[in-house]
Amino acid sequence: MKRIRKSVVPDVRQINRSTVLRRIYLGQSMSRQKLSQHSGLSSATITNVVVELLQEGIVIESGIEASQGGRPRSILTINPHYGYFIGVDIGETFIRIELFDLTLHRLSSVAYPQVLDENQPEQIVQYIRQGVEAVLAEVGVALEKVPGIGIGVGGLVEQNEQISAYVPSWGWQSVPLVTLLEKYFSMPIYLDNAAKVMAQAESLFGAGRWYEHLAVLLLGTGIGAGIIADDALYRGVDNNAGEWGHTTIELDGRLCRCGGHGCLEAYAGAPAIIARLREVAPQSPILQSNDQERIIVALVEAARNGDPAAVEVLKGTAHYLGAGIANLINLFNPQVIVLGGWVGLEIGEYILPELHRFVARYALKRSFSNTTIELSRLGQDAVAMGAAAFTLEQFLVAGGRQHSHSLK
Repeated sequence: MKRIRKSVVPDVRQINRSTVLRRIYLGQSMSRQKLSQHSGLSSATITNVVVELLQEGIVIESGIEASQGGRPRSILTINPHYGYFIGVDIGETFIRIELFDLTLHRLSSVAYPQVLDENQPEQIVQYIRQGVEAVLAEVGVALEKVPGIGIGVGGLVEQNEQISAYVPSWGWQSVPLVTLLEKYFSMPIYLDNAAKVMAQAESLFGAGRWYEHLAVLLLGTGIGAGIIADDALYRGVDNNAGEWGHTTIELDGRLCRCGGHGCLEAYAGAPAIIARLREVAPQSPILQSNDQERIIVALVEAARNGDPAAVEVLKGTAHYLGAGIANLINLFNPQVIVLGGWVGLEIGEYILPELHRFVARYALKRSFSNTTIELSRLGQDAVAMGAAAFTLEQFLVAGGRQHSHSLK
């Protein structure tokens, strides 16, 4: 996500707009009186700000609050059609572009399969450009109604003067993806690690909504984690916190694509699961496909049907993941662990009982007793929704003010 330069002199009017808009958004609907009570702003300030927001169409009056006497109070609600957010999920097997309304309800989605030879930065940029045009056209929304684009990518994202993406498995080293996109889009563009934006989505709208301490696990071709501590995303000094897949699970173990040995990803990422199946059952018909997703889907189906090799492979995966999750619990003491990502969604329900057993074996008993493990409720939309949530946050910070922009 782009860092916002802070003005030396605070814009009191914008701060008041932001405060009111955030209260209405988070409360879903609210009367002027409750706004004053919850925001700490005077009734006169609330009245002035609400008049502006109503005139601009950001907020609408959606009904009348039941009154115990006196004048009825109108209810203020966010206008979902005032603006639209675009979220992009750059995965290792696909790119998904989704359009959301102002309340982050998904309206349109398009996905493009990723081919390893086509994951060069300029190709990714063209997919995003094409996808943005497609989702807007499907709903009939003009680009001018979009305050910004949020993007999650499965790699490291450094947020210095130039925002850069590092995806070693693709050969990406310090790729200025935002700068490349700005050639085509004249609007704010926010880029962050996929696990972090997924954690944002789960914290705001998913299984972690009512918790202040959670770990959201993205299991796919690679493995990552987004950590929410004290209701805030934990980033570390270089925004590289959460590389859970590259914690050591076995000393001098399997070679990982990061160049290290014994990483959790080398035992529980999709390629590792498939490699283990080749070791256990090299003649398995499941391996006839070259598509990672099809193999994982078929593996779970075979395990449900009692196939011994499939059962063994998934039990082994649960074992490694269980030890890895126990390490997270012992380090961060979260209230909830959320299992997501396309591999997590496919295998999660099947391995959950074994996963609980292995986590209990390795985690500190007291910490484990205060932690629940849940599956993602946002499904395949989690990363794109989380990316869009970053644009929403900037919209709220700006008090709903938008800048003019277009597709170049």
